[in-house]
Amino acid sequence: MKTALSTVIYTGAHPYLQALLKSVNNQTNKDFDLLIINDNYSKEELETVKTEINKNINGINIHIEDISDKHLSIAGTRIEMLKTAKSLGYDNIVLVDADDTISPTRMESFIKSFELDKDRVFFYNKFVTETGKDVFKTLPDAVEDIKPIAQANFLGLSNTGIRLTSLNADFLDSLNEGAVAVFDWYLFSRIIMDIGTGAYVDNASTIYRIYDDNTAGTTRDLNKEYDVKTTHYNNLARRYDYFKQLSAKLSKIDKSTLTLSNNHQGYWWSDIQMEDHYEI
Repeated sequence: MKTALSTVIYTGAHPYLQALLKSVNNQTNKDFDLLIINDNYSKEELETVKTEINKNINGINIHIEDISDKHLSIAGTRIEMLKTAKSLGYDNIVLVDADDTISPTRMESFIKSFELDKDRVFFYNKFVTETGKDVFKTLPDAVEDIKPIAQANFLGLSNTGIRLTSLNADFLDSLNEGAVAVFDWYLFSRIIMDIGTGAYVDNASTIYRIYDDNTAGTTRDLNKEYDVKTTHYNNLARRYDYFKQLSAKLSKIDKSTLTLSNNHQGYWWSDIQMEDHYEI
């Protein structure tokens, strides 16, 4: 079983690169490759970064793919990352954002999960802040259908791993339909609807740098959430009646009446809650 830990590097995250590399190098299990996708470093800058990477990583095979000349969107680079990992023959991919770090046992725990629970298509772990506080109050033991992430999300491109052998080329190509800012929500919604289920991985965490430049942001902005959900539901409504219903229900909400939800678990986009009794 061939596993890659993968990230997309870009100039804006360079201040955090050393910390990420240190956390990768500190993994208790190093039976994986480090797959790095270059988004926007120039050719000259990338040579310097390669030296930095090689200096900080020991005992782990490194593969760097430069896609900077393609000038892809944020979502486009992530789709290309999945396609690249698939083309390189990896069975599994574990994901981390370039501005986050990972706990020492994360790769060991994910590799074990991929080996022992072959029915699952994806796995996820908790996010913690730099002070050790859980970002999400609770996480389900498993995601068996779309309901847990229909109206909020906790599956990101930094706390998940995917069994690539379950994703074919047609599925990967079709992800371009959802090449928008909140791509992670779209990706895992599509996986759940079309391919299979996921499970929580214990003894693993992603240390999440929370700041306003994150796509999800740090504030509970109801107008932003409404706009994100409108785009998200409309994208998925192209394929699924379930999301056509959610899109229609959202469009009927008077935005001026929206208030913050009392049942907020820290999940992204979880303030606008709609009664949900639709058949999937």
